[in-house]
Amino acid sequence: MVEIGCGTGSVIRALHAVNFAHEYCCVDLSLSAVTFARDSCQAFAGRATVGRTDALPFSDGAFDMAFLSHVIEHLDDPISALAEAVRISSYIVVEVPTEKVFSNFLRTRVLGRPYPSIAGVGHVQFWSPSSIVAFLKRDAHLEVISRHQDLLDEQIDLGHSAHQSNRPLLKGVLRGVVPALVYSRLLTTHYTFLCRKSLA
Repeated sequence: MVEIGCGTGSVIRALHAVNFAHEYCCVDLSLSAVTFARDSCQAFAGRATVGRTDALPFSDGAFDMAFLSHVIEHLDDPISALAEAVRISSYIVVEVPTEKVFSNFLRTRVLGRPYPSIAGVGHVQFWSPSSIVAFLKRDAHLEVISRHQDLLDEQIDLGHSAHQSNRPLLKGVLRGVVPALVYSRLLTTHYTFLCRKSLA
């Protein structure tokens, strides 16, 4: 398997910990990230290399599985990245936050403030739970085989800065009383998709 946009290699380390694959490879645009991933994963990662998501340095069909975990929301051209992923791999896993939700509607349209993830982590693409599915199917020409929604537990929420200290409490209460379908329309959640190139 290959992780595209590997960052520090945390995903392939987690996958290796559960013996997900026989061979691991990772690629990132950042030389420092690749160096860190290579050093921290050298015991099991066969290759760690610098490369662009829209021009991956691998041959067609080189991998069984490609992972893009929190990558495409950072890209000006996510379609090219996904096209490259399905070129080199039989299946791809795509994980994204769904930020086009009611709380961010209030923030951006009513309060006139930008998405917090623009300045915070450099997001340039924003989807709702339904629009990401449409994007993957219609725009990226992928078949969605399976999907998983993560409502983000309190351990993740506690990673917010101190001035947002009431937010994890509020989200925890909502998680306990609001159905997941409703919650995902109110607040940011994460979706993970298993996809392959559409045969249609």
